[in-house]
Parts: sequence; structure tokens; C-alpha cells
Amino acid sequence: MKKYLFILLTLLLMFSGTVYADFYSWEDESGVKHITDYPPAAKKGKNVKVLQNASDISDEKPLPDAGKAPSIKLFTKNDCSDCDKAREYLSSQKLAFTEYNTDSDPKAAAARKEIDDGDDVPFAVIGRSHVYGFSEAVYQRALKQSR
Repeated sequence: MKKYLFILLTLLLMFSGTVYADFYSWEDESGVKHITDYPPAAKKGKNVKVLQNASDISDEKPLPDAGKAPSIKLFTKNDCSDCDKAREYLSSQKLAFTEYNTDSDPKAAAARKEIDDGDDVPFAVIGRSHVYGFSEAVYQRALKQSR
């Protein structure tokens, strides 16, 4: 038993060094942003930053063209509490979105059927992501992916 514990601890120590590897965030000559685990070649990178862990990547300021607002379509129905939550969340984030009420507008229901055969609401199209129902975390992830 002690033998297996020793082997397990040895393996953990060997591989724990890779968890704490540095990341490099840099721009090349044409302004393309790269995030790598190796530094850029000499004279090729500008704005080089060494990040201690992967969570530091999301804390960086976005590039000027990365802040564009995504296209957002929100399909809702009357008397839907999750639809209200989705609408309030998007408004609180100061995001422009187009709302389609499938109860009051037959064209909205037809537009929804073109995208997806379901009729569950709220249904959001954020960039290229389809979001069913409402969860703040899922909306945040879809918004982050679409930017």
C-alpha cells in the first residue's frame, strides 16, 4: 500500500509543474493577438505580457475590434417568467437585441421555426450560439464567445 502511495505522490509532483506554466500574450506585426505557452521570436512580438495562469487571459483588456456587440435575437412568449429574466439581463448589460414574441406575432413564430423546430422559450440566438431557456452563466458564455 505504501508503495502505491509513493508512486502516486511521485507522479503528482512530476506533473504539477505543468499546471503552473506561464502563458505569453502578444501581438504580431499585423496586429493579430496570440496566446501561447512560449515567448514570441525576437523582434516579432509587441505588447508581450507574461501571464501566470490561464485565468489571467480573461482579465486582459480586449483589442479595439473585439468589443463589437453581437447580434442578439430573443424569442419570447406572453406570461413567461424566464423570458422576463432574459430580457432584463440583456437590458442590464446594455446590449441591443431584437425581441420576437411568438404569441402575438405569427411572423416571429415562423422565423423561430426557420431556426429551430422547438417552441420552448426563451430562445436566444447570440451571434452563432443558440441558447435555450435562461441561465445567466450560459448567456455570459455565449456573449463571450460571440465577441
